[in-house]
Amino acid sequence: MALNSEQMSQSSSGDTAAWRIRRVWGVRSASSLTRRIAVHAHLSAMLRRPVYNKCAEDSATSDKLSTRQKLALVVGTSLKAETLCEMADEAIDYDFLKANGVPAAVLKAANFSVAQLKQRGVDTPGKLAALGFSTLHLLDPVFCTECVDTYGADNVLTEFFVSANDAVLLAGSEAVTQLGLDVGLLLLLCGGQARAAKEVLSQCHPKSEALRGVPPLTLIETGLNATQLSQLGFTAAAVREQTCASPEQLQALGF
Repeated sequence: MALNSEQMSQSSSGDTAAWRIRRVWGVRSASSLTRRIAVHAHLSAMLRRPVYNKCAEDSATSDKLSTRQKLALVVGTSLKAETLCEMADEAIDYDFLKANGVPAAVLKAANFSVAQLKQRGVDTPGKLAALGFSTLHLLDPVFCTECVDTYGADNVLTEFFVSANDAVLLAGSEAVTQLGLDVGLLLLLCGGQARAAKEVLSQCHPKSEALRGVPPLTLIETGLNATQLSQLGFTAAAVREQTCASPEQLQALGF
């Protein structure tokens, strides 16, 4: 059957378009083009799949360490990543961490919770300290809360609240409330250390009310005098009103 000019034009255009498509895809026949398109579609579907992330799949639970936590232990130690990944989870315990010198900074960076550490044999604040944790770490509200929940405030204080330096570190922080402390207890550790006691008071909020409820004898035993208290903004009247100090006690302070 003879084709008119319009049909011939359409046929020619169709052939030209098909030829161009095959040229772009680098194939010579329609069947090859069909196979190439099918392969392309399959690869595109695979590329749209979510990326497999081993660390995300193997996330930490309250009992088991994640792969990411294990790998973090190689930092600053002689441990090998391959060894850690192949180790049984329960083998990474207090004795292992202590023997390999894994520092507190690495354990914090690896997001070891205090509960996880306790499950691995770090069952006292003393062992926590043996791994390098100190009073300074209690300034982290989350860590402090975990310590209190895991060991109890009294046990935490027995280990980490023992010197004037500890009092200075904790003064003015959330840890004072979390651990059940007050200014009087902070100053109690500053006996005979006026400089530390002054530093404690300077960090309290509000500073003008820092002496409220502090036993006057505790204040006297720090060695603070009227001059130092005046530098902090405390007058004799303020000391008397906040501490209920007697005239003799105010005199002992130098007022």
